[in-house]
Amino acid sequence: MKKRYVLLVIGLTISSILTLTACSSEKTVTDAQINIIRDGVAEQEEKSDNNVAEESVEERNIEQYKVEQYRFESEPVETEYKDVDKIVEAGYENVEEFLDQEAAIREFQGVALVAVGDEIKFAKAYGYADTNRENTLTTRFAIASNTKQFTAAAIMQLVEQNKVDLDETIDKYFPDYEYGSIITVRELLQMRSGIPDYLNEAEVFMRSEESLSILNDYRNNTYFDKYVEDARWSKELILKDLNLSDLYFQPGGAYDYCNTNYYLLGLIIEQASGLSYEEYINKNLFEPAGIVTSSMKAEESDAKGHGSAESGVIKANPEFTYAAGNIYSNIFDMFRWMRAFHKGNIVSDQSYNQMVTAVDGYGFGLFVNDGIIRHSGVIDGFNSNTEYDILNDITIIVMENSDATTGLLDAKYDTSMIRGLIVK
Repeated sequence: MKKRYVLLVIGLTISSILTLTACSSEKTVTDAQINIIRDGVAEQEEKSDNNVAEESVEERNIEQYKVEQYRFESEPVETEYKDVDKIVEAGYENVEEFLDQEAAIREFQGVALVAVGDEIKFAKAYGYADTNRENTLTTRFAIASNTKQFTAAAIMQLVEQNKVDLDETIDKYFPDYEYGSIITVRELLQMRSGIPDYLNEAEVFMRSEESLSILNDYRNNTYFDKYVEDARWSKELILKDLNLSDLYFQPGGAYDYCNTNYYLLGLIIEQASGLSYEEYINKNLFEPAGIVTSSMKAEESDAKGHGSAESGVIKANPEFTYAAGNIYSNIFDMFRWMRAFHKGNIVSDQSYNQMVTAVDGYGFGLFVNDGIIRHSGVIDGFNSNTEYDILNDITIIVMENSDATTGLLDAKYDTSMIRGLIVK
């Protein structure tokens, strides 16, 4: 098995309103591998500003943040591997006992999987996909923002093909966007663009009459967030709202999780590849990973969300959730994806190292902290969490069709608890 080693870098940025720290560690590898990693770090260090004159920033009324210059630590940190061969079977019995308790106490509904390397050690389904059909290990769930790791990997494939440049400004793809000349592809990937979030801050981002009309149609609805399913959303309408919105801060000046960044990355994938986003993901990510049931279309056989959403399968308009969160998958397909990605079957070592190099805890489509590479996803009635422990080659996946208790925290909490039970 080809192992992937990575320097998980500390990128420390301090601003007047935001201070976040990402921890990092690495097992010592060969000098050649370290040089690959250092080369990637050096490329990021070469970019010290946004090439924007101060007066042009003031003209755009972009709030200025005083950002202290940060440095990447390029020396590897010695970290002792835990001996996963010594993980006793009782550990997996504890996992099952924990999830059984969760199912009883808070009506946990969903699926969980634990694997060491290529070997699945534990997998079990809980609860109901709908009112009269139980969840199984092949039931599909909306994975929401876990889609972002697919989008980021697709961008890096195009970078490898010299079809996309991480440090090019996005006016190449969106010539009508006022701030396109000061935002880079890298800043979209790292959530450092300053663009408002069209999903979580719809009432801030949406400025066009058409979008406001759609939102108003749902305002008195018991489930206001059902507007994501409206058939009137289109890429053209989202871009129209983008052109009407202001920035929160100077691009590169701070971290702010934003779905709009990955929506735009999906459009860049289409322009750079000549394929639709769905076609590109199917051909270049799903097929190489051996993914067979995942897609970007909701089906009646999918699990139904319980909690904040109305009864029924979530059928978010794919034009709306798109590259930020529109994949439907089952737990085995997600495991296939994570193995293919982390084993080197999707992107090159250099691209992988860039994706998992964290600034303020976020890389490219992935959160990276203390050797754990992960992402969460939440949409009406669903939440999920994928974790890869790079030091111990452990994969943990939890997918739930319930957010009635703590919402996004459910799956993240469950994966951290499971990890604590098996890694001593």
